[in-house]
Amino acid sequence: KGALTCADGHLYLRSEKGPVALVEVNPKAYVEKGRFNQPDRSGNMAWPHPVVVDGKLFLRDQDLLLCYDVRSR
Repeated sequence: KGALTCADGHLYLRSEKGPVALVEVNPKAYVEKGRFNQPDRSGNMAWPHPVVVDGKLFLRDQDLLLCYDVRSR
C-alpha cells in the first residue's frame, strides 16, 4: 500500500512504510530512476500523497513536512 503522484513524466511512489521511489512513466517496462528511505520517519504508516509543485517534492509524515528539490539539473 502507499500513495503516488505524477509530475514531469515521472511517478513519485511512496510506500506506507516509508520508501520513496521515482519511476519513469513507461508503458513497456518498470524503470526506477531512484529510491530513498525517508529520514526522521515517525514509524507509523503514512498514506498522504506526495505533492510536486514548482520542482519541489513535499512529503508529510504525521506532524513532519519534508521538502526536496527535484528539478532537473
